[in-house]
Amino acid sequence: MELFVNPWSIILLSTGIISALSGFILKKYPPKSINWFYGYRTRNSMKSQERWDFAQVLGGRELIRSGAILFILGLPGHWLPLPITMAVWIALILVIAFLCLPVLRVEAGLKRKFKD
Repeated sequence: MELFVNPWSIILLSTGIISALSGFILKKYPPKSINWFYGYRTRNSMKSQERWDFAQVLGGRELIRSGAILFILGLPGHWLPLPITMAVWIALILVIAFLCLPVLRVEAGLKRKFKD
């Protein structure tokens, strides 16, 4: 018996779970002070403590959202009749897009809330 593992499902489901879990941890246990080790760290988010706190909560929420979407997209992977190479490339493109999306949304939220 041959065990067929679909890369679409593996990539999207695992990345979705890891992203959602990371977002949950960031939201539940945000770093208390600005640091270079843990949290949503961009030049914009590190300008003040108020920005930092806002970015941690929003960043966690957006990571959870992106992780959930990636997980849901990974569910039908076993039924998609895609060649393995194509499934890998499409899944990787989706992962990159949905991991860039939280950054774009948090930066937009920072610009909206803190007008420079």
